[in-house]
Amino acid sequence: MKTTRFLRSCVAIASTIWIGTAAGTFLQEAGAAVEQPAEVMTLKIEGWTCASCEKDIRRALLAVPGVKHVDVRYDLGGAVLTIEPNRVSQEQLVKAVASAGNILSSYRATVVPNGTLTAQAGEKSVGWKWFENLFK
Repeated sequence: MKTTRFLRSCVAIASTIWIGTAAGTFLQEAGAAVEQPAEVMTLKIEGWTCASCEKDIRRALLAVPGVKHVDVRYDLGGAVLTIEPNRVSQEQLVKAVASAGNILSSYRATVVPNGTLTAQAGEKSVGWKWFENLFK
């Protein structure tokens, strides 16, 4: 009697593990088939005054439907976005950046070719330009 109960328990556990593994594998394969390729877009942003502006711009860009990931970098002067192809327009992103502004700052964004946000040799950082403008 105890042996029969033990064997039933083992069979129930083994079948649960097998079904769970098979379902997990199926779901992973189904998810891989549904996942669509992403497109990368780069925005040059002007009008921000410090690194704390990053959070406002990041929040506004992530609110646009179709934006998957946003990397906003004050030190490089812009943002690199991962978006769903044919779902997000450049105008939507530019408007989202502008909407993140407030009374103290107004942000302007322009779309630039990917990978051109890196600081060029001899070019001053955005923060240094802002600091110089204080003494003009």
